[in-house]
Amino acid sequence: MQVGEVLLDTGFVQRWIGETAARIHRHRDFLTQLDAAIGDADHGVNMDRGFSAARDGLIPGADVTPGGMLEQAGTTLVLRVGGAAGPLYGT
Repeated sequence: MQVGEVLLDTGFVQRWIGETAARIHRHRDFLTQLDAAIGDADHGVNMDRGFSAARDGLIPGADVTPGGMLEQAGTTLVLRVGGAAGPLYGT
């Protein structure tokens, strides 16, 4: 699928999830500090664990669609991110 100048293929999905994982990792401590003010101070750690696993678990192949890759990533987030955030970000 082509949207504007961006081709939404499996390569795009893989790069997008990889960049999201990298940004969450870079800001993990800040996310945890924000969560400490109102929660249990684990949001940055949980999101880092979940998105790293989602990035590492992507299995590109000839029969995998961009939607299939997003489904793989979402399932991983549900399973690997603790609390309410896993289902929130994974679905």
